[in-house]
Formats: sequence, structure tokens, C-alpha cells
Amino acid sequence: MKVAFYRWDGFSYFIPFIDFLPDLSLAFVVWTISGLLCTIIFWVFAYWFPQKVRPLKIIRFEYVMVWFLFVVILLFIYRTFQDYILPGYFSDFNLLTLTVLIFIILVSSYSVWIIGRYTNLKEILYGFNTRITPLVWIFSFLLIFSLPFLIFKKDSIKTYAAASNVSVNFSNKNRPNIILVTMDALTAKDMQLYGYERATTPFISEWAKDALVFKRVYSTSNWTTPTTMSIMTGQLPWTHRIWYEPHYYPVVNYKNNFPLILKENGYEIYGFVQNNLAHPRILGIGDVFSIKDEAYTFLIPDKRWVNKLLKFFNERRIATEMIIENNPVFKPINLQAPHYIAYVRLILYKSLIRSEVVYNRFLEHLDHNLKQPFFVWIHVFPPHDPYFPSESYRGVFGDAERFNTREKQLESDLLYKNYEPQRQNDVDIIKKRYDEFILYSDQQFKLFLASLSKIIDLSNTIIILSSDHGEIFSHGYAAHNGTSLYEPLVHIPLIIKLPDNTKGKIIDTPVTQIDIAPTILELAKVSVPDWMEGQSLLPLIEDKPFKQRPIFSMQLLRNPAIGNHPITKGTIAVWDGDYKLINYFGEENKLLLFDLKTDPFEIQNILNERPEVARRLKRLIDENLSLANKKITQPKVER
Repeated sequence: MKVAFYRWDGFSYFIPFIDFLPDLSLAFVVWTISGLLCTIIFWVFAYWFPQKVRPLKIIRFEYVMVWFLFVVILLFIYRTFQDYILPGYFSDFNLLTLTVLIFIILVSSYSVWIIGRYTNLKEILYGFNTRITPLVWIFSFLLIFSLPFLIFKKDSIKTYAAASNVSVNFSNKNRPNIILVTMDALTAKDMQLYGYERATTPFISEWAKDALVFKRVYSTSNWTTPTTMSIMTGQLPWTHRIWYEPHYYPVVNYKNNFPLILKENGYEIYGFVQNNLAHPRILGIGDVFSIKDEAYTFLIPDKRWVNKLLKFFNERRIATEMIIENNPVFKPINLQAPHYIAYVRLILYKSLIRSEVVYNRFLEHLDHNLKQPFFVWIHVFPPHDPYFPSESYRGVFGDAERFNTREKQLESDLLYKNYEPQRQNDVDIIKKRYDEFILYSDQQFKLFLASLSKIIDLSNTIIILSSDHGEIFSHGYAAHNGTSLYEPLVHIPLIIKLPDNTKGKIIDTPVTQIDIAPTILELAKVSVPDWMEGQSLLPLIEDKPFKQRPIFSMQLLRNPAIGNHPITKGTIAVWDGDYKLINYFGEENKLLLFDLKTDPFEIQNILNERPEVARRLKRLIDENLSLANKKITQPKVER
């Protein structure tokens, strides 16, 4: 029950209770069955077995039952103390935890011995059984009540629909194929092409010499779902409002997306997405893609049963988490990395994640079913954690024996949380594993392009390489997500390879992730709709006037995404020229101002030195947030 109420407290931000019920019911049924199994096992060892084995007949069932009740009560008190009074203090199984468990066993044993001397335990158990009988009937009723909800699972859940206002144009018969490759969690800060000291991207650096390299591109958030939605829509998160994890509650029929416009203009649309957080189906644009294999099909499970569980998890994610997390029946897959919830451990521990699986699936399709022109979105999971490339890449940047497995990285207790300064050396070593995964990704991209050139004519194909967001190993935080919007988290690569371009170009103008969608449309010679907030980058490519404007990135996860609730908390960053302001508001109120030209690592907060700049940038955030909230609070029209 605690898990159910805790989960609903978070899910209520983006899902109505009626849609939460099917998964809650399924979890309740499975937990009930798990409880019955545990009860049967306990009965066998505590009652039946001692009756059958003569030396064990001295063990009296009533003593075992009372002892067990004491242990359960004391464990409940201990867990409550652990969760609410000193959270995280007992999170690891250490000597202190072992001491507490031994203490509970000894106290329970002594208590049973004392009670047994002065009372009749059989009578106590009989009275206790009489009092809990109504609870058994209540649970039986809840179990029967839950069964109808097991088959009630809505497919269409949430709709943000708007009609496209783009005219269809089939006049250009030589429209280019367009390949968009996004690598998950690839920060420009750790790419050799962008000035990083390690040789992480030797092929991409060479490949980009006759391409268009945008040096200052910023993602719209610090994690996958809002950023990939921004890529597909050309809209900021406060406009598309997909800042939560929609694999719990998928978006349906979001019409404002550029793949739909390309499809209306004669393009074949394919999606090969390895991260479920970015899958077209959960973003509400799946109907546009003629091919959209589920993300779990790109994983390589260590065991066959894992693939079955992944499929179930993919379809009933809320139920899966409530079923597996802290359930003793599923304890074998819950032993490691206690700060990671069960489904993450299941995927990361039991599957290999490889880029070539995605690339090869697309190449195989092209080899057997080539239709042109096409747009394909390939989203590969590497170099996202766990940082575990093929064996030949492990350890090439030093400290080869440290954090060199998925288990060691997760057990480090460093990822996705704040860490103390004294652990920076460990974080730096984990960063080496991340850089090795980038090197692996670079070489897999090389192999992909070599194979691609044998199947299609690249002289009429545009290739775009980017990322959804970055990765950080500084400022006291490792990996991504969280509340911060420092440069390593949001500074992403953008490289555009045009088929008729023989001379490379480096563009230093700050641009944003929402500019990718209108740029692709103009490259396909399709007009850009007015609902897109980004602008085409073709003027920068063609040395024409380009209207620069402030760039925004935001983390809004703690805001409700259903209803007409305004944005009241989160983190928003704005760039204007070389200045960057990070505004933490709502739960935490803090302003950070940096001059990226003189302080690229964001060490010195110059808020007090340049208050006029801070006020100007804060006003930009406030004015634009106010406009976004005005649109949010207006009733939406369903189409």
C-alpha cells in the first residue's frame, strides 16, 4: 500500500487516477499471489516440516509464529526509520545494517521466551486469528474487485492535437534522402571535434571536415524525452509539455511534428530508436512512422526470459515497477545498486546495449525495401550509461581495472546523484569509461556509413549527426537529468553533411535544438509551419542574415503535465551572446550567472559583479515563462 500511494503521488502529475487503476490492480494481484507463495513456504518450514522430521518436533508452531510477528514489526519500524528519519543512511548493506538485523533477531527471540513463560501463546494466536479474519475478507474483496481492471488498459490516453497548416508539395522529384542520427547522452564537451583533449571521435572529426559543424548548439533540457520531442516538433518543452516520462502514460496523436509534414510531402518515414524514452510511439507520433520497432527489440538479453519481461515492462511499465520493486519473490534481480529501481537494474544488468544492432536493422531494411525519398531517425543508446563498450575499447584511456563493468559502475553509487568533492577522482575515472563509449560510438558510426554507401547513392542523401542531451561529471553531479543545466549537460553536437558540399564550414553562432526541425524541412524544400518555435539554419549555411535570439533550456519535471496548471518550479537557463543565466525557482530559488567566453567551465558566478546583465536575462526568462503559462492555462481544444 505504501508503494501504491507513493507511486500515485508522483504519477498524479501526468495521469488521471482512472488510468492508473489497471496497473495498480495488476500489481495488487501479483503482490497478493506473491504473499500467498511466501505464506505457503513459511507454513511448510514452520509447521509441516517439523511435524515430519522427528528431531524438529520440539519446535512449537505458536512460538515460531509469534517470533516471526515480532521480527516483522521490528523490521517495519526499522524501515520506517530508514526511509523517513535518516533516509539513505542505511541504504547499503554494511556492518551497521547487519548489527541491526542481529539485534532484531535477538530481541524477538528474547521477547518470545519471556511471553511464552507467562502466557499461553496458543490462545494469543487464536485471538489474533479471530481479529484478522475481517482483514482477510477485505483483501479477498479487493482481489476480486481488482480482476476486472486487469483487462482495462486504454491505448489512447492523452492527446495534444493540432492541424498541420503546411501545403503538400510533390513538385520536386529529386528531393534528398535525410538521415538523422542522434546519439544518446553525447556531450560536445567530450568530443575531439569540439576541442576535447582525448581522441574520442577520430572518425567524426575527419568526416566533418567537409561538413557543416555548429559549435554552439544547446539542447532544450538535460534528459531524453523533452529533448527528443523538441527535435521532432521544433518546440520548447514549455510548449509541447512533454517534460515527464511518457512511457508511463504515452502521448497520443501529437500532430505538430516535422516527420508528418515530410510524410505529407511524399517521404517514407522510418524510426529506429533504441531508447524507449524517445520512441515515436510514446511521443505520440508513432503513426507517422511506417517502421518503428520497439526499443527493447534492439537490446541483447543475456537470457531468453529477460526479453519476455522487457516486453511486458514495455507495455505495462507502472505495473512492472510496483510488482518488482521490493517484492521478495523478485529479490534475485534486486540485490545490487539499491538506489536504482528494479526495472532499470533488470535492463542494465541483463542486456547488452550496442549501436550496431540499430544500424544493422536499418541497413537490412534498406537492402530489401528501398523506397526513396526517405527520412529516417536513428537514435542509438550509446554512449548513455552504463558505459560498457566492446572489449577492445575498455581501458584505452587508462585505469582499465576501475569501474570496468556495469555492476561496478552502478555499485559506485555515483550516477544520477550528487557526490562529495572527495569522490571527484572516482568520477574522473568513470568519465574515462564514458569517453571510451564515445570512441566506440564513433567507430560504429564509421562502419555504418561505410555499409550505407554500398546500399544507396549518398550523392542525394543528407546526413545529420546530433544528440538529445549531454552528460556531466563535474559540479558535484554525474550522468544527466537532475536539476542542473551546466554546459556539459546541454551543449550538444550538430553536424550536417550535405551531398553537394565539398568544403567544410564551422559556424560559431549559438543555436538551439529546436532549429533542427525547420532546417530539415527547408533542406527538403518544404515550408516551415508557424507553430514551430525554431528557425531554419540555412541562412547561416548560406552566409545570409540570421536573426539571433535568446536560447532557452529547461528542466520542468516537477510540474503537473495534465490540466491547465502553470509552471511554478524547475530550472530554466537562458543564453544571450556569451552570457548564461541559470534560474532555479519554486522549490529552490537561486541564480547563477556565467560569462562563457572567460569562464567556459562555469566556475565563477558573476551575479554580483554584473547585476544589470543578470536582471536583463532574468527578465527574458520571466517574460517568456509568463507567455508559456498563459498558453498552458488556456483550455485546450481537442481535434
